Amino acid sequence: MRTGVRLFRIPVCTICHDQLQDFVWVSLVLLALVPTGFISGAQFAVEEVLLFAVLVLVKHRLPRAFDRFTQHA
Repeated sequence: MRTGVRLFRIPVCTICHDQLQDFVWVSLVLLALVPTGFISGAQFAVEEVLLFAVLVLVKHRLPRAFDRFTQHA
């Protein structure tokens, strides 16, 4: 895989790069909600772990489970 984007020295594919950007943006929004009192620090931590798991881990670890939902030309 050739890519100029790296995360902790690991090449990041185009889709993961987009998902990583989504993760960072959502994390910033959630982080802004903590001081306002809308969410607690524990809720922030749980949501961060779940969000990372869905955006990154599920895509690479369970692709066959989602094959039936994709269309092939």
